[in-house]
Amino acid sequence: MLPRLSLIFLSLIASCTFAARPGLYLGGQAGWGNVHDSGISEGDMGHMIGEALGEFNFTINSFNGTTSDSGFAWRVYGGYQIGYNWAVEAGWAQYSNLSIDATAAGIDNATGVPYTVGTSSGIFKTTAFDVVGKYMYAIPYFCPLHIFGTLGLAFVTGHTEPVMAVTEAGIVSGGEDVITATKVYPTFGIGLSYDLRNDISADLFYSRIQKVGDSDHLGSIDMVTLGMALHFG
Repeated sequence: MLPRLSLIFLSLIASCTFAARPGLYLGGQAGWGNVHDSGISEGDMGHMIGEALGEFNFTINSFNGTTSDSGFAWRVYGGYQIGYNWAVEAGWAQYSNLSIDATAAGIDNATGVPYTVGTSSGIFKTTAFDVVGKYMYAIPYFCPLHIFGTLGLAFVTGHTEPVMAVTEAGIVSGGEDVITATKVYPTFGIGLSYDLRNDISADLFYSRIQKVGDSDHLGSIDMVTLGMALHFG
């Protein structure tokens, strides 16, 4: 019995030889992301309505800004691992280009005539650059498997180019705008990584960029990914 336990113990120790070595690493992740944003606010819509009507004496009685705010997302990253528990990492994430479908209705106060408006086209693009600290903890008795957490800041950019049509008394007027917003939000995440070899690791990762403050643009962002990294030591 003791020899068998000794062999098991030695095999567990040997498995630690696959631990990713400290130093420089580069990787990529791909999966699903949700930007929690319509890409256009009521204020944005009001600005375009005013341009289409040729004046800003109107009232918006209803507004609906919707988009399919989730889809494919990916992130590339690089970092430096300090020992076997800590790392500093920077990454660049790209989220799906999302189609905008927004509508509004109200009264043109200058004429007293009601109007309706809807977007005919428009794409909402979101990217994020993040800088995080990373802590890794090896699962006891199974060194290749780690649980890890990240905490840092994300620099988020949203870009929208909506095109819309305003209909008033049967007359259609067009309007368009270019909207770019940039915010700095806190970001955090948690994941599992597995060291396939001391120079290759795979991971399952959930991250969140948390909206802070009142903003018409750039909501919180969730992302779930699978990834791989190369460790150069």
